[in-house]
Parts: sequence; structure tokens; C-alpha cells
Amino acid sequence: MLTEATNNLLYKSELPASLTIEQCASSVAMSMTSFRRKLAQEETSYKLIQSKFLNELCVKALLTKNIKIDELAIKLGYSERATFERAFRQKFGITPSQFRELSLVGNDHSSHKKLIEIAQNMPPMSGSCRQLLDEKEQNDLDLQRVVEIVGKDAIFSARIMGQASKAIYGRTPKHLQEAIGRNLGVNAVVNFAIVYAMKDALQDHVEPVLINQYSEAFLLAPKLFQLIRRSLVADIKFDNALTEQVLVFALLGVFLLSHKSAYKHKLMLHSLQGIDDLHSLNHHIRESMGISVYSSSSLMLSLWHIDANLVKQLNHLDKVSQLQAKSTEQDELILFMLSCLYSFAAGHINFSELEQKAELLNIRGFAEIKLIML
Repeated sequence: MLTEATNNLLYKSELPASLTIEQCASSVAMSMTSFRRKLAQEETSYKLIQSKFLNELCVKALLTKNIKIDELAIKLGYSERATFERAFRQKFGITPSQFRELSLVGNDHSSHKKLIEIAQNMPPMSGSCRQLLDEKEQNDLDLQRVVEIVGKDAIFSARIMGQASKAIYGRTPKHLQEAIGRNLGVNAVVNFAIVYAMKDALQDHVEPVLINQYSEAFLLAPKLFQLIRRSLVADIKFDNALTEQVLVFALLGVFLLSHKSAYKHKLMLHSLQGIDDLHSLNHHIRESMGISVYSSSSLMLSLWHIDANLVKQLNHLDKVSQLQAKSTEQDELILFMLSCLYSFAAGHINFSELEQKAELLNIRGFAEIKLIML
């Protein structure tokens, strides 16, 4: 693929930040027009490839200690180390040297083992959440039964009414049955029950700001999915219920990776602050902790005995993100939506790469999508 060839050219270049699209096209014996068109067919562009390459080069070099910081600054296009350090600190909250030191805490095996231990010792979910899941698994769940279960849990009832009352779900509901039946739907309520259960279970173990921001992103997922489906130029068929589950839960592993008992939770916190791209985040967390965000989510969901099909789909996305499995058009769109949710949760406000990706995926009206992420 031309994407891979372009990455190879950047890798071989002594100054990848200075490598131009004209030089790349010439190196693969293509005209500029053909080069751009071929990359567009692979749903990317030279700007996206180079930007992602430089971001990954920066973090990977710091994690692996295979390059001096002075040399790294030059490769990334900075005139001097001080300028690079200033930009890095502004983005990540710490210096490159401090980031490197955090990556050396524990080894991959010990970090992974610790995460499994934390996940296994998670507190049990609330009674109402467990009841919803059990009855859903037995296919005994209908609107009336969901209203009955939720109605017995005053805190969860208030949360559901709050979610249903938001403008993104339509007009304000008068009661719980209307909130669930008209505004949210049974599946969304079950998904939200799990999100709130996780949030409550981990509130003393994960930074409050982080747990609040990511919980908001999970709750936003159904609205984003609805908006994307409406914005697609082509008629793409999704398994709506499963896709919505994936979007709500795929980033749940951030809580596990950021758990205060995890050996590298400080590295994770700074990575979430500084790494704009979800693909790059997964790549580097896998390098330093031996597990990705998707795998961490699968681990937590498995131990809470939540839908095997969901876990299977998350494992598939993990393989796609590592180029170990061929992606479908639906996969690419789901990964794009997860990138949007990550940007929203992390508070990143530069949406230029997402906007360019939306155009390549034939998604119209990115301005409306951007609006719900601000």
C-alpha cells in the first residue's frame, strides 16, 4: 500500500519533518496528482500520514530511549532542543526527560499483570445494573420491565431523567417511561447503567476530572452515532445495537490504565493529555504497558460478564488498529467515531485531522459533529 511506502520514506529520512509531498511522489515514481489520489483511495493523505508519523516518532523515541532528545528535536523539525522541550511541556504537562523516566517504571509484564489484578478486584456493580444485564441476557427485558427496575433506584432514575432531558434527546420527558421509551431506548439505558456503575466503582481510584470527562464521552456516543449515520453520503449498514455498545464501551479501559494503583498511571495521564490521536495512543500504551485501551476495556467487560459479542468486536478492532486484520468500511467509521469521542473526552480542540478524515470517509457536515465535541 502507498500509505506503508510513504511511512517507510519518512522512516528512512534523516529529517522527516522536512520531507515534502513532492519528494515522496518522486521517490515512488508517481505524479503529484496520482500520489494524492491513491492516498485518498486508502482513506488518508500525506499530511495525515506525516503528522501521525511525527507524533508516533516523538513518543516512541522517548519510550524506547533509542535517540537523544537533542537529535529527536531536530528530526521533529525544531531548531533547537529548548524549543522542542517548551512545546512538549505545553502539550504533555511535563518535559520529554520526565516522560521518558515515567515510561521506565516497571516492565511490560509487571504492568500488564498489575492491571489484571486491579480489574479482578473491581467492586461489584449495583443491583439495578446487574438485574438489567441478567434479564437482558435472558431476553426478558421490555420497556415496562426496564422502567420498573430503574424506578426502584432513585439515583439511577434521576440520572436517566437528566440524560433524557438534554436537548440532544428531544423535548423534556414528563416521567421515566417517556424518558426511556421515547428519548433514550431500552438498550441505551442498559449501556448507561454500566457506565454509571463503572464510574461509581472507580470514583476513588481514578482522577475525578478524568472519570467525569470520559463518562460524558461514553454518554455522548449514541448521539454521535445517530449524527454520523445521518451524515454519511453512502448507505452503510451497521448492527446498530452492537455498534452503539462498542462506541459506549471501547474507551472504558482508560479508567483501568489510569487507576491510581497501576504502575504507569502517571504516564497514562500525561499521554492522554498530550497524544491527540487515538491510534497513536493505543500504539504507545501497548508498547509501554503491553495492553491497549481496547484490550483493557475487553478485560473489564469480561470480568463483569458483559456481552461476549461486544468483547469479540473490541478484540477485532484492536487487531484492525494493529493491521493484523483487514478493516471493513464499518470498521473505519467506528474507529473514526471513537477518535471523535477520544478528542471530546481528552479536551483536544484541534479537529483538523478529524475533519480531513471525515472528508475521506464521505461524511458530510463535520461542523455539526464538531459542535457536539466542543
